Amino acid sequence: MPDNAFTVTVPASSANLGPGFDAIGLALELWVRATVQPALHFSVSFKAGKYVPTNAGFENEIVRGMERILGGGARPDVSILVENDIPLGKGLGASAAGAVLGITIGARLSAHEPAEAELARAAAELEGHPDNALPALLGGIIVAAMTDGEPPSYLRFEPPSGLSAIAVIPHLVLPTAAARALLPPSYERRDVVFNLQRAALLAAALASGRVEMLRVASGDRIHQPYRAPLVPGFEEMLGFRLPGLLSVALSGAGPGVIALVEGGQDAIAKAMQDAFAREGIESDVFRLGIARAGAIVERLPGAGRPDARAGPRPQRRLERKRTA
Repeated sequence: MPDNAFTVTVPASSANLGPGFDAIGLALELWVRATVQPALHFSVSFKAGKYVPTNAGFENEIVRGMERILGGGARPDVSILVENDIPLGKGLGASAAGAVLGITIGARLSAHEPAEAELARAAAELEGHPDNALPALLGGIIVAAMTDGEPPSYLRFEPPSGLSAIAVIPHLVLPTAAARALLPPSYERRDVVFNLQRAALLAAALASGRVEMLRVASGDRIHQPYRAPLVPGFEEMLGFRLPGLLSVALSGAGPGVIALVEGGQDAIAKAMQDAFAREGIESDVFRLGIARAGAIVERLPGAGRPDARAGPRPQRRLERKRTA
């Protein structure tokens, strides 16, 4: 195990973006950061702040990620101090960020350097789907698919120039498991076709930079209609037509709502908060860039090993490497 100290920084993420259920996600410039140092025994602690976990769930995600790389029950002699800026349980990929944080710490402490394919597989399998996990690991925009028993297949690409996000987080509780339980066991063919068309258009619009297509491409009939009643104000937001607004969607399973924009941030953010306020719901606003970097490892002063990055790889390599 390396005897130096280091930090790991992992971005938040937003998944689905409307029709891209369990398949499309992007990284956001909102971070969780861990400082890892040699110690007499293993420990995880959290720096005081607004989004300090109130239960062991986030710590468990970190430990699960480490164990996935280092082996079950692994408890290296390090102290891990975590500073978290990602709202928990609000649809911004906090659990994925915790798992990727642990995976990246484990990779840094491992006797061998795991390949990107191994890290991607670990992250996607721990989360159960790739749409939050891979943006947290690799940054940028990810379109991915999973096959049982195989690593995820994915493409990563840079966000279109000028694209940014507004995440509005209502003071509501909507656990992901509960949000998934709302979904029906089957769908009508017309709704499946509706989503297939828009998911394909969403991926193409983001990859090509044709962001004017996002209004149509963000339509969804698979999950949002069933979750919307638990997020009062969301239906109103879907009808917004404001300068600079490209799309509105639940962020992941919600209750957070994400707008993709190319300007007009202040007016759009206010309109979204006002929609929640009309329902008697307070909310927080985050104006966020699309994070190009995923998980990043940096040496602390005095450490003797070069930096290692699990973030974005050269685009040419990603295009050549179909399965990772």
